[in-house]
Amino acid sequence: MRTSGPRTSQASTARRAALASLVGTTIEWFDFFIYGTAAALVFGDLFFPATNEHSSRLASFATLGVAFLSRPVGAAVFGHFGDRLGRRATLVTTLALMGAATGLIGCLPTYGTIGIWAPVLLILLRLLQGAAVGGEWGGAVLMSVEHAPTSRVRLYGAAPQMGSPLGLVLSTAVMSAVASLPDDSLMRWGWRIPFLAGFVLVVVGLVIRLGVEEPAGFTRLKEEGRTSALPLRDVCTRAWRQLLTGIGLQASVNVVFYVISVFFLSYATNALGLKRTTALLMVSFAATVDLLALPLFAHLSDRIGPGRVFTAGTVFTIAAAYPFFWLVNSGNTVVVTLTVTVMMVCAHATTYAVISSMTAGLFDSTIRYSGTSLSNALGGLAFSAPTPLIAEAVVGPDGTRWWPLGTMAVIAAAISLVTIQALARLTRHESGTEAAGSTPESLTTPAGEGAL
Repeated sequence: MRTSGPRTSQASTARRAALASLVGTTIEWFDFFIYGTAAALVFGDLFFPATNEHSSRLASFATLGVAFLSRPVGAAVFGHFGDRLGRRATLVTTLALMGAATGLIGCLPTYGTIGIWAPVLLILLRLLQGAAVGGEWGGAVLMSVEHAPTSRVRLYGAAPQMGSPLGLVLSTAVMSAVASLPDDSLMRWGWRIPFLAGFVLVVVGLVIRLGVEEPAGFTRLKEEGRTSALPLRDVCTRAWRQLLTGIGLQASVNVVFYVISVFFLSYATNALGLKRTTALLMVSFAATVDLLALPLFAHLSDRIGPGRVFTAGTVFTIAAAYPFFWLVNSGNTVVVTLTVTVMMVCAHATTYAVISSMTAGLFDSTIRYSGTSLSNALGGLAFSAPTPLIAEAVVGPDGTRWWPLGTMAVIAAAISLVTIQALARLTRHESGTEAAGSTPESLTTPAGEGAL
């Protein structure tokens, strides 16, 4: 009976931390993805008027990628404070910054009102969104995995990952509702509603996040004076191999996700001739199934090893890349919906469910916030940011040249496959190098175990 109290308290704390991570990242990604759906559907006309719709969409997707330029900056800045001062305070700051930037986008005048200043202000606010996401993901992952029970670290590590498809579901649902408005109403005021919601959602997230304790392992580091003075320097000098590994893991999952969640909305409406609401509902349905699949794959990885689950996802991506685009081009609503859903589950959920805990496990506690955040941010810059823009450019105005998209997905999956094969060797080589007690036992198992 004496041990049941502390164990119950630890389990309760772990669940609260996972819930706070899920809610916080859901709000962050809702704000982030709302921009993506708006960029695909309305921002081209509102902020980047051009002689033809294709040019407007290219300009709009270019601003989507701007956020990825500031994500490494946010990862470095907030990673520094997360490793120096604490995970919770840093996460509160990133959430507040994201909510403010998103809400202000909803207040912006358009190009027709203030001319060139409209896209300039839009880009500045998008940069702030990127900085907030750059500092958010790594901290949210750590709050989950550093509180997690040893035997369930992959499952708890999937909690912040579920925020991504949940945020996508919510953003597409809200945008579907406003997209059903008459075109005149949508363009005048309807598009603003999802962005203004950022002011409200951030309050909810802050209340939940403030109720979570700092991870015990990091608290001990601070009390013993063992935090890193310059985490960014230490990541670049003594953990650069881990950083490159973390970036490489991102390739497949990022390309697949942004092809489906962002570019597909433009492709479906302009090349396939589907209605905006139909395309949004397709993505929303696929993201919902993806959301349900994430904890299942995470639970499976706790049993058989995350490397096996991750490898299966990258192999599937290579095999399915060309058939995916061929089936999507059928234009049949049922076929397209099923194709997008299967790709999201088998290519995205398999890899995304475990990449958080795998990346966190690469770094010791003194630099884990910085290393995890930078891996994600630089991976996003390398693989997420250019995907919608390249896709829009290569398919052309009529959407007939889809085969380069398949090639892009295959190359990205191959990069991740090579990385996961090297990961087990890297973690075995680096094991035993950090100070005793600085890493939770749950993170000491090689993340790539089972990959070979």
